Amino acid sequence: MLLTRSVKIAFITSMVLSLTFLILGCGREKPKNDFELGKGFFLASDYSQAMVHLERWVQKKKNPNLIEAHAILAVIYHDMDNRKTEYEREIEILKSYGKEGMTTVLKMMENPVIATRLQNPIDDILVAGGQLSVEPLITVLKGQNWRLKVHAHQVLAKMGEPAVPALTEVLNNPTTDRYAKSMAIDALSKMKALQAEPLIQQKLNDPDRLIRVSSAVALHSMGKENPTKIIIEGLKDPDVEVRRVASKAMADLFDNPPADQLIDLLKDQDPDIRNNAIIAIGKTRSAETARLLTKAMRDDKSEEVRNSAELALEKMGESAVEPVIELFKSTDDMELKVRAAQILGNLGDKRAVPALEDAYKKEQRPLVKNEIAKALNKID
Repeated sequence: MLLTRSVKIAFITSMVLSLTFLILGCGREKPKNDFELGKGFFLASDYSQAMVHLERWVQKKKNPNLIEAHAILAVIYHDMDNRKTEYEREIEILKSYGKEGMTTVLKMMENPVIATRLQNPIDDILVAGGQLSVEPLITVLKGQNWRLKVHAHQVLAKMGEPAVPALTEVLNNPTTDRYAKSMAIDALSKMKALQAEPLIQQKLNDPDRLIRVSSAVALHSMGKENPTKIIIEGLKDPDVEVRRVASKAMADLFDNPPADQLIDLLKDQDPDIRNNAIIAIGKTRSAETARLLTKAMRDDKSEEVRNSAELALEKMGESAVEPVIELFKSTDDMELKVRAAQILGNLGDKRAVPALEDAYKKEQRPLVKNEIAKALNKID
């Protein structure tokens, strides 16, 4: 009786242990296949190892995840001079999968790390996909993810003719959001789609002010009409998105923008708008506007705006010399002093020499003193 009971206990213990090992797998991880290893190496930027595993994986046509494997290989091959033939082959394979192939390529942009590191090859593959890429890109353009919308807009603008009908449909669709419509207008203007011009003309009367100003900017950039009044009105619009589009147009498209209409934007709460205004004002080349830029260099909270003011002052040439000298003499802030000295050195105007020499004699900080010396050497 006692023996039988011991046997039962041993049997139950053995069963419990067997089940435990079965469930836990003895603590060992399931081995990864070539696709999983290749993708892991790709994400870690080890492209050589990624190729080894993924090239082996795609040789078996019944394997899962083949489209993604081919998409990754295409991206890796893109910048390899000795793999141009393989790159072209991968493009054709992705095309053979139809829209699904290009959708898989586009989906790679959802990973922010990949998007930052590999956007150019992904863009080129999508453009090479032609018509097959249009529908996936339009779907993203209509979506809610802002970063991906912007990317889709950029690629569609590069595609040219294949994208025109779909972008036109975006404009005509009453359910499309205003941002997608604005981006569609911009893409059509960048590709100089003359067949879309009548539709863009109509949108000058759209009830949405963002669509109106986007259309005015597009027509201006296409050289077909110059509805400057709508763009200037957009600079004072209460809608921040309208002000962004209008101020960007002034920064990018106008050779002699109206500085008096831009001054108020230097106080805008939106740093992008202030930055656009700085770039636009920098084109005016007067001592008065140069002083607006030196003020922005000194006071603006945005580093991007301060950097743009510095670049704009250098481009202004001789009209910026006196205002920058005034800034250089009035500040004791080390960074600002160095930046002002660098601008004066790059401008190369001898009017700056007395102020630089005087400061060099008095300056005790080695870094600042060194930059002043560099500026004087450039002028001499």
